[in-house]
Amino acid sequence: MKEKLDLITADFIYVRWLGDRKGIEKQTTTWDKVVVDRTADLTEWVKLMQMWTLERKFKRAFLFANNHYQGFAPATVELFRKLWTDAD
Repeated sequence: MKEKLDLITADFIYVRWLGDRKGIEKQTTTWDKVVVDRTADLTEWVKLMQMWTLERKFKRAFLFANNHYQGFAPATVELFRKLWTDAD
């Protein structure tokens, strides 16, 4: 779909990584470690957002991770930051 439509409709982007609440709660109910590896997904987000950055499609990005995405939201944010930095 992203190839057919311009997904950017404002000068900012808002992304929420939520995950499968029921699925992840079968694996853990403590939110202190990663239980689902989302490196591939976040790598695709980095590629997409860097493309948009080069095209100057937005000025700011607001990125939020839920514990249900990987099991530990701070680790999700840190992984995205690392992937973004390593991609430069």
